This record gives sequence, C-alpha cells and structure tokens, in this order.
Amino acid sequence: MRVVLAGNYNEKRAGTNFYATVRKLTNGFVRNGHLVMPFSDRDVAREQGRFGIGRAGEGEVNRRLLELCENFRPDLLMLFHADKIGNDAVRQARAMLPALRVAVVSLDALFLPANVRRIHRLAEVADTTFLTTAGDHLRQFVTPTHRVAFIPNPADRSIETLECFARDDQPFDFLCTIGTERTTPWRGQIMREIAARVPEARYAFYGLAERPYIYGSAYFEAIASARMGLNLNRAEDHYLYSSDRFAQYAGNGLLVFVSRATGYDEIFSDDEFVFYSDLDELAERLRYFLKNDGERQRVARNGHTRYHALFSEVLVARFIEDAVFDRAPSGDYAWPTEIHGR
Repeated sequence: MRVVLAGNYNEKRAGTNFYATVRKLTNGFVRNGHLVMPFSDRDVAREQGRFGIGRAGEGEVNRRLLELCENFRPDLLMLFHADKIGNDAVRQARAMLPALRVAVVSLDALFLPANVRRIHRLAEVADTTFLTTAGDHLRQFVTPTHRVAFIPNPADRSIETLECFARDDQPFDFLCTIGTERTTPWRGQIMREIAARVPEARYAFYGLAERPYIYGSAYFEAIASARMGLNLNRAEDHYLYSSDRFAQYAGNGLLVFVSRATGYDEIFSDDEFVFYSDLDELAERLRYFLKNDGERQRVARNGHTRYHALFSEVLVARFIEDAVFDRAPSGDYAWPTEIHGR
C-alpha cells in the first residue's frame, strides 16, 4: 500500500521533535510493509514564505499535495494535524483517485474547542478520524460518511530507547513535564503540593514559572535522569485521554504515576503502573517507592514491557489500516476498538 502522511514534521526545529507521534506512525506503516511518503505541510508553507509568497504559501501547500497525489497515487491519505491542508484539496485528491481513503489523526484533547472545530471540518472529507480519547465523546463527530475511533499514543522501540528501570543511580526521583502552568495553573499547584507533602524526594519539574519546559534531546536527558514520572494531563476526566507524555515515560522505562480517572487501570494493572485517585494516594505511593527501589524497578520494567507490547507503533498503524479499509481486526488489540458510525 502507498501512504501519504501529511503532518507537521517540523523541519524548522532540525530534529528536536524526533519523538513526535507523526514520526512513530510513519515508522509503523513502513514496518508493516507499506511505502510512506511524508509531506510536511507547515514546512512547505514556510518554504514558500521565504520566497516572498507569504500567506499565499498555504495555497501552494495544497497545490503541492495534489501534485504529490498525482505523481505517487496513494491508497491512503493521512492528515496528522495538517492544518494547512484545506477541504477542497482533499476533495480534488478524491476526485483524482476515486479509490483513495482519507484518515485524520488528532492527538489534541476534546476539551479544546479549536480541536473540536478542526475535527468537524475534516469530517466533511475524511472517511475515519482517530482520536486519543475514547468513549461516548466520539459520537458527536459521526456523520453518514464519517466514522471515529480511538487510538492510544504509540511507543516505538527505535525512539523510546531508554531503560530507566535498569538503573538506580538517577539524580532525581520524580519527573513531571508540562508545556506551561500558565494555561493550566492547577497542574503547577499539584506539583508544588506533591513537593510539599513528600519533601524527601528529589524533583525534576519542568513547565513551572521557575523551571521552563524542555524539549528535544534535553527532554530525553531529563527522563534518563529520573526514576519515576507523573503523567499529568491538562484534564483527567476524558476516558483514556492522555498526552503522548505517557508513551514517552512508559516507553523509556520510568515508573509512571497515572490518575485512575483516565481509565487506564482497565487496560494495565497496579503491577505495571502506579494508579492513584487523589493527592493523598499519590503521595503515599511515592513514599513507598522511594523506600523500595527494587519494587520501583520491577513495576517500571513491567510497565515498559506491557506498553511496548500493547501500544506499539506497528499495532497502532495496523489498527488504523484495518479501520479505514473496513477490515476485520488483524490483531487482538488491547484498547477499545469500537468504530463509531460503522
């Protein structure tokens, strides 16, 4: 199968987003035996801007995508946060290639109004949209021609290569990384409250006013410097929603603390991740693992193994293919596989 994967490969940052999910899914489709042609919509638009085209670069992006489709003749067009691609261009691609299937992947949460608007817009031209939120929230996007399904954030062994569980010499005990506390001040408050309740732990908290967010290799160095990590999302009340931080922490072998409100305790066990219901339980479990590092290593190893086994880039890419092409599941997927609208 031939796949055009249009998304933000972010060449502007010269490799700092090497762990981005768009790259993992590219790997997943290739490892499943498919030919993938990456198309970085924002980089194409930026290139046109350098030549003085300015906003007209967005029109050039869509023209270039259609040229790629004409030359490459893909079976599947995937739009992965490809915000520069307009619906008219997708319609023209479908007219050019009547058998073309179109899929959308969105990692953003459904409590973000801009993301909801984006999904509704693309539902006009896509066959299936894949979201990192599960449950009844997905039904709002179903139309007679558009279906919706859940996918987990994938881990990729060629990207998440650390094995934090195998070490006991890390300088920090507890890691938490967020973009910024300005948009979700309650997350900063939680981090400060944990530090106050368990002062004996050594913290590596990023995204706070006094400690800015990190990315690229510095981000992976921060993961490598810690034993445990807190997967603290912008909201914890959407079923199975998580940022890709979960995949990065678990995939690299941290002992990951996860709110029970996410529902991930229905897929994984307490022998693989540390599930907590409130700050009291979080603090209690943190104290326990500070005193029992062998247990920290054992549970983190289990979580690392299971996350890679259940949520690999190969399995997520295969599920997308199954769903888009109306095939029976080709594997025993661990996550909810209901395709809303089928």
